[in-house]
Amino acid sequence: MRRGWEVTYRNGKRINEKQMDWNKVPKQDIICLTLHYDGRRWDLDNKDVYFQKKRASMIPGIPESFQVESRSIGYSEDNCKVWYTVNEHTGMMQISVEEFK
Repeated sequence: MRRGWEVTYRNGKRINEKQMDWNKVPKQDIICLTLHYDGRRWDLDNKDVYFQKKRASMIPGIPESFQVESRSIGYSEDNCKVWYTVNEHTGMMQISVEEFK
């Protein structure tokens, strides 16, 4: 099943995390940021600023132990960051709000 973020642009073009690193993704003209998780999806539409992050773990010195533990997409609104985070092991979604400092 499919997991990860996908960006949709005003012109219809889509880019996902397997195609490009987030730091290289053009951030202008994004109309939707989607988080996919095994057939489910969460869409963030028409926001000014989008972001994503992952939490992962690894046993030091054992690269094959690397595993993603959660994936998040978010946006900023007023003076807050709103995060949609899915736990990779349980599939549970959590929404949280973080105030800018």
